[in-house]
Amino acid sequence: MRTMCKLRKLPFFLAFIIMTLNGLAFADGRATLIVSATVVANIKQTVIHQVGKINITETDLTRGFVEIPSGTILQVKTNHQKGYFLSFEGGSELFREAWVTDKRRTTVLSSNGGIVHQPYANGNLEIKELSYRFYLSENIQPGLYPWPFRVKASLL
Repeated sequence: MRTMCKLRKLPFFLAFIIMTLNGLAFADGRATLIVSATVVANIKQTVIHQVGKINITETDLTRGFVEIPSGTILQVKTNHQKGYFLSFEGGSELFREAWVTDKRRTTVLSSNGGIVHQPYANGNLEIKELSYRFYLSENIQPGLYPWPFRVKASLL
């Protein structure tokens, strides 16, 4: 019985200690409690599809570029209101520049890759379907080449 009485008083005692430590003042039996929270920015990326190789043909060499429709398909979700970056890491001597298209937006990357800002989508899950046009370097031969970029979504 005595232990039960002590246990009932424990929450009030802890609340009093916490309020006192936080500098809260009591007046007329009332207390003011200020609570704040910080939401940590996060991002989640899933690669749905990624082309593994680029096949360069004589036709591609003649016109000077090769097109890869839907070469990368990503699923991205973030809560960061400033958006995020798509980072194209790696690169290749295969091409001198790459055009990356997402819907109607085209970004030009060097042969060393680059980053592209993506706006905040209100916390919604986004599907990013990226198509590529690689403008070929001189002295490239027809054949099968490894995919030049690793695409990664990261916070600002």
